[in-house]
Amino acid sequence: MEQIFLSKYAKRIFFFVVSILFILLLLIRLLVVPALGRFLNETYTIIINTILDALLSTGVSTVVIASLAFWLTPKVIKKSHMDIIEPREIKDYLEKARETNEYWFCGGTGRFTRSKTIPKLAVDARNSNFSKKIYLILINPTNNTVCENYVEYRNKIRSGKKHNWDIKKLKKEIYATIVSAYTWNVEQPLLEVKIGLVNHYSLFRVDLSTQLAIITKEDPSEPALMCQKGTFFLKSYLENLRLSMSQGELLDNKVKGIPFSDLNGERIKIFLEELGFHENELSDSDFNEIVEFVKKGDNPYGY
Repeated sequence: MEQIFLSKYAKRIFFFVVSILFILLLLIRLLVVPALGRFLNETYTIIINTILDALLSTGVSTVVIASLAFWLTPKVIKKSHMDIIEPREIKDYLEKARETNEYWFCGGTGRFTRSKTIPKLAVDARNSNFSKKIYLILINPTNNTVCENYVEYRNKIRSGKKHNWDIKKLKKEIYATIVSAYTWNVEQPLLEVKIGLVNHYSLFRVDLSTQLAIITKEDPSEPALMCQKGTFFLKSYLENLRLSMSQGELLDNKVKGIPFSDLNGERIKIFLEELGFHENELSDSDFNEIVEFVKKGDNPYGY
């Protein structure tokens, strides 16, 4: 009932349908039953009237009480609202979230963000001639302890059975997201990118725009939480993301990214060193693989 009252459209439809039903029940009670009374036993007539009276009184009472409860509920409670969305619906909500001028992501490696969100915002910035901002909060690839714990976690969960994770794979994924963000910034200057690295990881990923916030887990077969614009929870998640960004290690925005046409392993290695990453664990073939991650833009979740 609360879900219906939260939507103006659904509320109008609800009251229209309920009004029609009440009118039909009244017509049956006042016109149809007396007309049929000539052919029915008096006992049956009394039973039918009793049932109709009970339906009418119960229905009216339920609607009135629910309406009063909703209208008397404080606005802050009405706005403290989250929805559970099915796995098959996540794609549509993420697409809706990308229709924005400001986007926040907080998660592990940002693979989906790299393949879908960043390119979409970059193209929209070019087509609209207005700037788009994207904020990324990723695991700090230089914190080996956090990386090892995250890898252990990924290999334990259901989605980790298909792809075995190790430290190198994790770092390459994170670096690919960083390189991709800076590269798109070069290709589309109206796309403003800010990246923060944090020394912890979470079970949840947060995709937040001016329209809505979607909270998912690593496994795409699991449901997600969603809160929309104007709700208490969206504002709270946004404040929490800003707090996380302020506590993280911010990457230098003055370092120029590499155009797609110039991407190669050696350029990426130099670029990452300019950002302060000195990776001795990654080989030349690893840096070349990062190039492939950036160029392919594969969607790891299938939507």
